[in-house]
This record gives sequence, C-alpha cells and structure tokens, in this order.
Amino acid sequence: MNGMTFDAIILTVLLTAVMVGSIHLAGRIAERRGRSFRTWAWIAGLLIGPLALALLLLLPDLRGKDVEHA
Repeated sequence: MNGMTFDAIILTVLLTAVMVGSIHLAGRIAERRGRSFRTWAWIAGLLIGPLALALLLLLPDLRGKDVEHA
C-alpha cells in the first residue's frame, strides 16, 4: 500500500465528490440566475470551489424581477 490509511482514502473520495458536485451545482445556479454555466463551472472548478455557490447567491439575478419562482 502507499501509506494512506483507510480514513484518508474515504476523506479524499468525499472531498472529491463535494468538489465535483459544487462544479455542477454552481453552473446550474448561475444558469438559473442569468449567468454563464460554463464560466461559473470553471470558476468553481479551478478557482474557489464550493465558495462559488455563496458568491452566486450574493450576486444579483440578471434575469430581472418579473420572473416568478416556483
């Protein structure tokens, strides 16, 4: 074995899953708020990770106020 404990392997897998999930989720939230899916997926993937989700919620919705939410 390479010296990694079972706990370290589990933690690595969980953190990887969270990062990949945040990339997709940031892109979808950005798209619903009138922003580019691709741009925000890259921002979440390469720059700030899950913090992109919080940033998207702080930025204004570009679609306008006349859109009803279900």
